[in-house]
Amino acid sequence: MKKVALVIASVLYFGLARYLPVSYSPLGLGLTKPFRGLLCRFMFKKCGKNINVERGAWFSYKMFSYNIEIGNNSGIGIDSKLYSRGGITIGDDVMMGPEVLILTENHRHDDLTRPMREQGAESAAVVIESDVWIGMRAIILPGTRIGRSSIIGAGAVVAGEISPFSIVVGNPARVVKKRDGSSIPSS
Repeated sequence: MKKVALVIASVLYFGLARYLPVSYSPLGLGLTKPFRGLLCRFMFKKCGKNINVERGAWFSYKMFSYNIEIGNNSGIGIDSKLYSRGGITIGDDVMMGPEVLILTENHRHDDLTRPMREQGAESAAVVIESDVWIGMRAIILPGTRIGRSSIIGAGAVVAGEISPFSIVVGNPARVVKKRDGSSIPSS
């Protein structure tokens, strides 16, 4: 029964809901946010209350699972893409700008005797803790953990562990300031 509900929700989401107006548009009549949220309840592994999945958001699919957990009052930005094979956990009160890219899988390349296309892929989960703001077009790479109350600047390419209360910018992303007044970790 769960698989049937997931398939129906997926067809409705990718065939209709993904193309409806943004949540704040008067054309949506206040219905697009709750409609997309309802469908995600059937699609995601865990889905909090009052989520906002914006127009054009896309999620990868693997064997009847989107492998995404999203907390209360969190959002996925306009045209964002979440490749969730390795698992994505998004905490409570997370804001996400447009066109954010979250990756949880990468091609293997360690065997120099074989072409990379024959080596398969490896997955690593992404964890975004609560009260995080991710700017437009940020890229979150496999295995990244973003600490609570952090800010990820627009266009940042983030990998590894980001400590709580960090303000992170650039490519590669680096901590430029701490929101709580603590010192910046030395490189």
